[in-house]
Amino acid sequence: MGRKGGNFFEEHVEKMVFAIVGVVCIWLLITRVLFSPSCVEYEGKKFSSGNIDNYISEQAELLEDKLDHKPELSQTYRRRLSEFIALVDSAIREIDVGLSLPQPNRVMEVNVRRAYHIPQISEVNEVSVEHIRAVAYVPTEKITEENIYDRAEHEPNDLDFVTVEAKFGVVGLYVDFYESFAGDNVPDQWRDPCLADPIFAAVQLQRRELLSEPNGSWSDWQIVPRTRIDHRKGMFEVIEDVEELPVGGIKVRLIQFDDVQVRMDLLQPQAYKIASAEEEWFPPSLHKRFVKMQSDLEAQEKRKARAAKREEREKGQSGRRSKISQTRVRSTAVGDEYGDMDEYSDAEVSSRKTSARRARMERLSERLSERLSEKERLEKSRERGTLKIETIGDIYDELGGILITEQSDLGKMREPLVFWAHDDTVELGRSYQYRIRFGVFNPVAGTNQFSEQDKHFKSKAILWSEFSGITETVEIPKRLYFFPRAIQELARTVTVTVCRYALGYWHSKDFTVKQGEVIGKVVESEVTEDEVKKNITVPETINYATRVVLVDVIPINDWWGRRSLRPRHYFDMLYSFDGTHIERIPIKTRYWAEELQAKFNEIKKSEKEPKEPLRVWGSRRRGYRRAVPGLEYEDLDESGEW
Repeated sequence: MGRKGGNFFEEHVEKMVFAIVGVVCIWLLITRVLFSPSCVEYEGKKFSSGNIDNYISEQAELLEDKLDHKPELSQTYRRRLSEFIALVDSAIREIDVGLSLPQPNRVMEVNVRRAYHIPQISEVNEVSVEHIRAVAYVPTEKITEENIYDRAEHEPNDLDFVTVEAKFGVVGLYVDFYESFAGDNVPDQWRDPCLADPIFAAVQLQRRELLSEPNGSWSDWQIVPRTRIDHRKGMFEVIEDVEELPVGGIKVRLIQFDDVQVRMDLLQPQAYKIASAEEEWFPPSLHKRFVKMQSDLEAQEKRKARAAKREEREKGQSGRRSKISQTRVRSTAVGDEYGDMDEYSDAEVSSRKTSARRARMERLSERLSERLSEKERLEKSRERGTLKIETIGDIYDELGGILITEQSDLGKMREPLVFWAHDDTVELGRSYQYRIRFGVFNPVAGTNQFSEQDKHFKSKAILWSEFSGITETVEIPKRLYFFPRAIQELARTVTVTVCRYALGYWHSKDFTVKQGEVIGKVVESEVTEDEVKKNITVPETINYATRVVLVDVIPINDWWGRRSLRPRHYFDMLYSFDGTHIERIPIKTRYWAEELQAKFNEIKKSEKEPKEPLRVWGSRRRGYRRAVPGLEYEDLDESGEW
């Protein structure tokens, strides 16, 4: 039997151990599992290891739902330009001026209402225009502010463009602005030197085209855009209404345009780099002199050639006279044997004397003409105050004198400022007239700082000058002509000469065309040995295609003559560009109109001129003078060496 009345602890020790272990297990379950201390903090919240994945999964599902939904419209943009300008104008109000600091005798009141008189803009004078056809370096990629013309990819190509030049008194413009915003007539508290300097805003070139109507009327005036090589084309876009200005308004525009390089690009934009050996770009007034100088040089070369031929002719005549004298001596010696030859010899001598007299009169006439030309040139030189012979270097020097540079002080220029604009959008075969003007920024545009009579300038961001006078008519010649030269009556085919201007020179090709065929096609160029030796750039192919279809050939019988009429028989070639309108032209040179004959002769004459290699980028034509330190101006020879 078991023993009774033993120790309680000993009797229940196993149960007590089980109880303690159970309590510990429950504690571990609660503290380590249900309320685990290993929580993760995410987006400002704490998550257990079991809940963090669920939370992230829920957030991913919400994000996916948002991506699937259409975008919600945000609040529309509201222009706050006026608020910004008001804050800038009233910034000084934030300063605490309650301190008792020393004050000047006169204190400018910030809230004072100014009333300026708007200055008068200078007149534009001496407008001139010039058309240039040459091979130029044309960009093959778009020109931007980051990719300017001088760094862009380019290639030599034919180009027709027009430059319009004008002048205005820039000193008077500066004086008018100063008098309007900081002069003696302006109250002291209104004077603002920052407004007293004019900032150039725009140069606007306009053109009108001669219409093909019978009455020869002109189209409306149209604005000519800036050239394709102008990298500031977007910046120079004309915006006249203050409300349409970009963010920052007139004040930002004044800061942007108050830059020397911007002023240079605006008033005197860059021209295309010329590649033709015998052509160069100058402003119209200088280019006219350049062309005149070239014609004078050509005339001088022709005079030299005529003089050389005259010397050869005189030598030949001297030899013939010597032979005549010998003949007369022989005739006298044999006169007794064969009879009297004096009458025959005198007649021959008289004829020879008459011929010699005529030749002498011709020479005297040529010399007189040369002396008159030389006298005229000297008189023109005296008018310019110099007797030296003008060279291409002199024209380059004058161009350098009128160019705006970083050192130019426009407010102190004695001579009128020369500015220009280009038009590289002309179309071949069209005729144009131009006019030009310039504009400066209205420095108080958009404010109430105008006098009573000038309030209408409030919304105008640009103050324009008057337009210049209308230029003379500029005719842009075509680069493709065709001339019917001959006809085969039985076969009813026509031989047509097609002339194409390519890379600075005229090229011709004969095509035999039948009824219904197109005149001309693309032909591979034929390079001569001389062109290879001279390194002449010749196009690989020449496009002689005219898009003209030979419709038919019809005989014509009419009467022709100025004083007395006489019958004539010839053929007309009927042709069409579009298949609807049919035009006609006589076949053979002698039946052409005078204008067509003159154009054909001009092209054929130019084809005989020697070809020259293209100039490299940025080089100047031969004959340019440059200054060598310590030396006089020297001319480059034809090879470009000193």
